[in-house]
Amino acid sequence: MYIYYPSCNYQKYFPRTAARLRAYLETQPDVRMAGCCHVTRDMPREGDTIVTVCMTCMHGLEEMRPEIPQISLPAFLLTRRDFPWPDLQKEAITLQDCFRARNRHELQYAARECLHRMNAICVEMPGNRDDETYDGTFLFHPPSPQNVREAPRYFGTFLPSHLTLLPPEKWNSRLRAHAALYTTRRVACYCNVCVIGARKGGADAWHLTELIWGS
Repeated sequence: MYIYYPSCNYQKYFPRTAARLRAYLETQPDVRMAGCCHVTRDMPREGDTIVTVCMTCMHGLEEMRPEIPQISLPAFLLTRRDFPWPDLQKEAITLQDCFRARNRHELQYAARECLHRMNAICVEMPGNRDDETYDGTFLFHPPSPQNVREAPRYFGTFLPSHLTLLPPEKWNSRLRAHAALYTTRRVACYCNVCVIGARKGGADAWHLTELIWGS
């Protein structure tokens, strides 16, 4: 079975799309719904596969449940043979990778393939994939104590040396400078924080699933 973790932040920031996604997943006989990863992480059993739509859930569950394999939501959707992909009519859309998706080649590929399935032209950013340094505002402040406690290897050991700590009043100027690099009308992200950061910077940014579900 696939165990889908819906992400508290994803549901908060994109409630309409989250509801449409849940409605679709509930029609899939091989999918079970979990709740918050901090509460229901013990649900998966041997033979299950975790499905995540959030970078923090992905890293947290990887350390909390290392024995259970994971797949990203974009990669999961690509396994659905009858999935009704919308037609974006060859629109050029910039794909924004996420720092926390470095070395997550399955996710990187799946995001691009989802745009291809939607008949969009994927425009690449410089310094993308495993060289990506953008993560909205996530790298401007320390990770939460809960994230460090639950995934100490990533959030406690690896992440601190990659942070650029800034006071909140300086965040927007950084976000605007990054958004100025986009060359297309719309930008697609697969990270919650990346979408919100790009929007605050002035970009017409969409979560990849918003494009998929037309919301």
